[in-house]
Amino acid sequence: MKFQPVLANVLAGIIFSLGGLVATFFGGLPVAELFGSEGRLDWADVALGIFIVGLLAWWILVGRSGRLSLLRGAIAGALAGIFSYPVVLAVDELFRISPEIDAAVEQAATVSRLSGLGFLTTGFAAVPTMAVIGIVATLLLRPFYPALKGGDPALKLLRGTGVVLLVLAGALVALFVGLTIVPLDHGHVVGTGDLAEPPGYEQAIASFEAARQREDQIPINPRCASKLLLQESRAAPTVIFLHGLTNCPAQADELAPKLFALGYNVYVPRLPGHGELDRMTTALATVGAEDYVAATEEAIAIGRGLGGEVIVSGLSAGGVLSAWSGQQRADVDQAIAMAPFFGPRQVPAWANRAATNLLLLLPNIMMSWDPQNPEGSAEMDYAYPRVATRALGQFMLIGEVTAELAGREAPLAQALSVMVNEADTEVNDRLIDRLVAAWQAHGAQVGVKVVPLALGLPHDLIDPRQEHANTEVAYSLFVEMLDASVGR
Repeated sequence: MKFQPVLANVLAGIIFSLGGLVATFFGGLPVAELFGSEGRLDWADVALGIFIVGLLAWWILVGRSGRLSLLRGAIAGALAGIFSYPVVLAVDELFRISPEIDAAVEQAATVSRLSGLGFLTTGFAAVPTMAVIGIVATLLLRPFYPALKGGDPALKLLRGTGVVLLVLAGALVALFVGLTIVPLDHGHVVGTGDLAEPPGYEQAIASFEAARQREDQIPINPRCASKLLLQESRAAPTVIFLHGLTNCPAQADELAPKLFALGYNVYVPRLPGHGELDRMTTALATVGAEDYVAATEEAIAIGRGLGGEVIVSGLSAGGVLSAWSGQQRADVDQAIAMAPFFGPRQVPAWANRAATNLLLLLPNIMMSWDPQNPEGSAEMDYAYPRVATRALGQFMLIGEVTAELAGREAPLAQALSVMVNEADTEVNDRLIDRLVAAWQAHGAQVGVKVVPLALGLPHDLIDPRQEHANTEVAYSLFVEMLDASVGR
């Protein structure tokens, strides 16, 4: 067949793209759509990103010289496996590049950080897989390349490159194994257990006032103070709402009064490190998993003291804590975990433990939630525009410990519910499924509320000031879960 370099390069890119899509599917990366919504990685992003990298790697190693060999194909594939991480994420950001230099730089930094996390936790599988795909491409495209006489003049360099890539792959395997087998630092994450004797009503009120006094010692945003709404009846059920990471009790400004009007006591505690006046604070980098668990246990103690049933609910990071309370606390009448952040969507469920330990081992990095707007929303002036990677690791640790405990022991809460938002671009739903399956394996009944993709609700579906919020729908779904728990 006549040598056709352009067609051969394009075909190589297609082979890498198709092979990469298959590997992505079986690798468990939660990519659900051909063309996703804004901020949601889709199959088109994956296919285009791998195609670009695969085509360029093939052209550099094979197409430019016209020399085809299994070694060249394997190296091209391995390089495609390495550089697909940033390119796929860059493709996802392509049509959202900010015209502002600072924002564009922050976008690029976010892509590099996320691709680094993905590469360090899953690269051990991606690099050799793509190398094999490169070998397959070599065999399939052999008819396009004429047989050349003599040895390969770059053979020594190619062999050296191959050795380097083999060493890299071995190092990635060792890193993944090490991060996976490192025991989880349970510490105080398991909690102190049920209250031997619930506090009385007055003691519960005193505990809340003490928490508020501690907050008064910190320069917090007034909108972020812990909130307690009390019914006249001491038999009223109490809903504890745990806010999301980098947000604060202001997240529930509209939800709390709505629940109160339905007859519930409502307690919205401020989680440690949140709600400070300085929105660019690095306070979250110093808060440990045990601090968040302790804050949850304090909230449960206040709820028990108020007298009625206690329902622990939470969103995202708060959802992790509510799931933890469902596993660990028999004195919780219902735990409702809404879109719990057990791990980022960009990391497959099987690599989440490795990613957790990696985030806890690496130095903290402050990352913008929205690289296009590093200063954050002016309307949400109580929420931090940046998140600490160490804080992400702490909540992932709580999630991993909860899942590990759920694999061994039946959950203790009287009722369990989770909310899964199909339009969520932040959390890995497969980790939620893992916990639900573990609970169900012990015979627990778990209510699962699925928010349809068509509704397009954001990850933060509680805060009324969140972009694309539809609190009328979100709150009604939440109330349905509450009504099911109290039999209304």
